[in-house]
Amino acid sequence: MKYCAVICELNPFHNGHEYILRRARETSGCDKVIALMSGPFVQRAVPASLSERARAECALRCGADMVIELPVVYASASADAFARGAIGILNTISDITHLVMGAESDDFQLLWRIAKVRAENGEAFSSVLKRALDGGIPYARALTRAICTALGEDEEETAALLTRPNNILAISYAQALIESGSRIKFSPVRRAEGDEYASAAALRAEALPDMMKFLPPSADEIFVSEAAEGMLRDYGLLTMAALRIVGAEKIALAPDCAEGFENKLASLFRTCPDFETLLKKVPTSRFTRGRIMRICLHSLLGITREMQNCGYSCSRLLGIRCDSVDMLRTLPENIIVGKRGERAIPESHLACYAAEKRASDVWNALARKRCDFYSELLKV
Repeated sequence: MKYCAVICELNPFHNGHEYILRRARETSGCDKVIALMSGPFVQRAVPASLSERARAECALRCGADMVIELPVVYASASADAFARGAIGILNTISDITHLVMGAESDDFQLLWRIAKVRAENGEAFSSVLKRALDGGIPYARALTRAICTALGEDEEETAALLTRPNNILAISYAQALIESGSRIKFSPVRRAEGDEYASAAALRAEALPDMMKFLPPSADEIFVSEAAEGMLRDYGLLTMAALRIVGAEKIALAPDCAEGFENKLASLFRTCPDFETLLKKVPTSRFTRGRIMRICLHSLLGITREMQNCGYSCSRLLGIRCDSVDMLRTLPENIIVGKRGERAIPESHLACYAAEKRASDVWNALARKRCDFYSELLKV
């Protein structure tokens, strides 16, 4: 039996996600589709708008056969760490043969070539990138320059490709596949376009007329009933309060913190009236808004540089289709099924799993829901 994997957030689940799951099965020719999905917090380092259980149910109703959770140490990380962590987990499941992802570009060979040059020319690539950053060039432009220098490509064309977030993630996935020597085949597909498709960001902002037309019928009821309100406002208040207590020493351990930046943040936590004011004061070419958000979340949850780089590969099984339960027999022990599955976690990785529980506690508090970390396995 062959499995195809899709790495996702589904925040919230919309028609574009259903399209990718359908295309994953079609283009890979695989028997089953596994969604590796972010849990309570997503890559923008904010709480997901729906619980992982609600989003997993949408995926299972709309094309996935199994949903496992991408641990928060990776789900809330930069693109490269996000991809390395996800690929590390997928590599442990021997039946996965393909990784499908949506991309804004249809030049899939160029995406692979960019990933290959980054993977195989690490030191030279990093040197060009560092020189550009030292010259005050913003990270996105510096990254483009380093890639174009290594590839000999036209900078304007490559820059356009690298402004699109799904292209960047696709390149990061490909790089992680190359660096890990993975057997999994890189299989991007062009993202769907049309009047029935909208971005997850627009749906979260509820800025669209007739929003329900952008959601599959099997997911719209879940979205309406499960979406939590006021999450970002309350998350900002919680972060400001918690990190005033944590202090610079703990902030310095966050994976994205460097160059004494923890001292500036600690000072701003004490003097800024709210989280949004802090975020507006800080960003620089090196410390973008996204990077600062990650530092804050990781400090709040106790996620350190060491934890993100320890090779943690455990992942909780969130749900499965009733007609796919035979897949359970093929899973390695690092895919945790229920509380008993925790016994397989190496002692050196227990800190990462503890961060999972903290993330669940924080999300449920913000959503004003009871804590359900040990909910019964979802079956659809």
